[in-house]
Amino acid sequence: MESPITVVAGLLLLALCAHCIAPAGSVVISSSCCLSFLSKKIPERRVVSYQLSSGSICPKAGVIFTTKKGQKFCGNPKQDWVQKYVKNLNAKQKKTSMPMVTKGPVQHSTNISIKPLRGPLS
Repeated sequence: MESPITVVAGLLLLALCAHCIAPAGSVVISSSCCLSFLSKKIPERRVVSYQLSSGSICPKAGVIFTTKKGQKFCGNPKQDWVQKYVKNLNAKQKKTSMPMVTKGPVQHSTNISIKPLRGPLS
């Protein structure tokens, strides 16, 4: 059985690691609410998606950005950089969801060889 000191030390270490991993000034609750916002912007190239925090159940309206590594950060929707990132992500999404359009006539070629049936038909 572990001593109480070992358990407390383990819990303190866990809390310290959680504090070091989370960025300062940005708190996400249950992946759909922001309690606070980033104090400085993150590089746009790291951001792959966003979602709006639910205003009815969340204390603050915010934009939750998700990075390539899956980390989530809250941005203030009133800040210019947040609006720019959202606009660019929307444009990128629109671009990838549009069907490909080809100009000019479309040519199809099919190579099928048909062999006659042999034997009696029933």
